[in-house]
Amino acid sequence: MKKFGVKLWSRDYAKNPEFARQSVAAVKDGYFDYIELFVPPATYDDFHTQIASEFKKLKVIIHAPHSVFGLDTGNKERFAQNCADLKASQQYADLLGAEIIILHPGYNEEEKYLEESIRQFKSINDKRIAVENLPLLCTATGKYLHGTSPAQIRQIMEASGCQFCLDFSHAICAANSYNRDKFEDLKAYQALNPVMYHMCDGEWTSDKDEHRHYGEGNYPLAELLNNYTNPDTFITMETGYGIPTAIQPWIDDITYLKSLLK
Repeated sequence: MKKFGVKLWSRDYAKNPEFARQSVAAVKDGYFDYIELFVPPATYDDFHTQIASEFKKLKVIIHAPHSVFGLDTGNKERFAQNCADLKASQQYADLLGAEIIILHPGYNEEEKYLEESIRQFKSINDKRIAVENLPLLCTATGKYLHGTSPAQIRQIMEASGCQFCLDFSHAICAANSYNRDKFEDLKAYQALNPVMYHMCDGEWTSDKDEHRHYGEGNYPLAELLNNYTNPDTFITMETGYGIPTAIQPWIDDITYLKSLLK
């Protein structure tokens, strides 16, 4: 049976506490099956006591910081700092019993940066790690990325033994950037047996990852949901943009998404 999750940031407990409270309550009330917790660097000591108390008995998946926060597995000079920045995510995974820690590859599309990401994923050697596929362009920084094709993700997985999180919007954006067939890419990604998925709405022909709420774009969501996800898996709603003020838009999203299930 598919399980659906809502995304929360550890620092929401300082910057957006009411949304954090509502998100946890929505999981406890059965609207969602789990929380995906995004963990910026060095935020364990600040929030772990409160999070441990509020998340008690809840299913949790961890999302590690990415290159927007400086973590860049393609940068060989940054390996020690990458490990330090990943530490809070691993601590939260230990604390909450999370079996998945999502980790992005890094900047630059040249082969040598992919090779460095492969080396770093292998050196980190944490079997909870799940590599996430990326779009070609990071809209937050304007920089190019790697980990943008099924072949590149396969290389990282085979070398490191890591798991895989398929982000549909990233896959669509990358395919559009490279003029590849989107459904062929999705078939190849699905053949890598993802342990979980990220899903939002967007423009089917665009290379911009916009995190739209369901129904605000023209992604073929029913087809993605029913034909390109495993039967027993985790699907995080990566919908919404800006600072959230209430959980209701995500409750509307889960209602919409579940209505598409066959």
